[in-house]
Amino acid sequence: RLVRVADAAGGGIAAVLAGLLVAYLLGLVVASGPVPALARAVRSSQVLSAVDGVAPGAVHTLFGDVRRTLRASGFPEVFAGLGPRDLPAVRTPGGRLANRPAIRRTRLSVVQVSGTAAACDRRVSGSGFVYAPQRVMTNAHVVAGVTAPTVAVGRMGRELPAQVVAYDPGRDVAVLRVPGLDVPVLRFAGEAERGDGAVVAGYPEGGGYRAAPARVRTRLTARGLDVYQRAEVTRDVYAVRADVRAGDSGGPLLAPDGEVYGVVFAASADHVGTGYALTADEVGGVAERGRQATTPVATGGCA
Repeated sequence: RLVRVADAAGGGIAAVLAGLLVAYLLGLVVASGPVPALARAVRSSQVLSAVDGVAPGAVHTLFGDVRRTLRASGFPEVFAGLGPRDLPAVRTPGGRLANRPAIRRTRLSVVQVSGTAAACDRRVSGSGFVYAPQRVMTNAHVVAGVTAPTVAVGRMGRELPAQVVAYDPGRDVAVLRVPGLDVPVLRFAGEAERGDGAVVAGYPEGGGYRAAPARVRTRLTARGLDVYQRAEVTRDVYAVRADVRAGDSGGPLLAPDGEVYGVVFAASADHVGTGYALTADEVGGVAERGRQATTPVATGGCA
């Protein structure tokens, strides 16, 4: 009789664990979906958050294709699991910051990156910035699967052919070599602190240039997935209070003096008015490789 009781108890525990795993996997899919209210509800669940804390990386990639299909924003997912339930509150970003002379002077150095990902028959558009002579930094997911990207320079009114010479799908960073590009170089800034003012500069939704005010919420280590949702990675990122839109990807998060705090790469699915930028420290290694590189590299498949 004792053995039967033990077997029954073991079976009950296994059923509960299996149920939690199924609920967690479904929660991951919902958290990536197009309904922010549902995403917030999932992320606020204490039970699912507890499961998230012990779930192995393989679980996060299990439904990668499904999550990528449901993702409505066009941005990559910052967190492989449910991510933080709360972020530090900061004041509304000041609108005047985007009109400072130092910010206005950066406009020519913020470019639009475009191309066609032939494998998925999709035209892509994002942002980038000139950080070294004839070198543009952008996100890897902007040029994933693109073989012939172009760079459009704001007021110059022309597109220049470019080559991807550094590509890191884990960090979500790429460097383009653009022969003939002759515009001022933007320099990387030191660390941003909570509450610091900033500017998201780019070409949202494939349109014209926009400089949107931002404020740094926090700096954190994000456990996420690569741009293909196949491998787990960690990234050093800023969470910022800002209106980050599709197309801003790859653009700079500018400090008030016009230097670059980091590279914008995502918007939050459930924290309204929050975006994410890779820190200057995170992208530094790729920046250095790309500065010296002249040989084109492959950009994999569509992200």
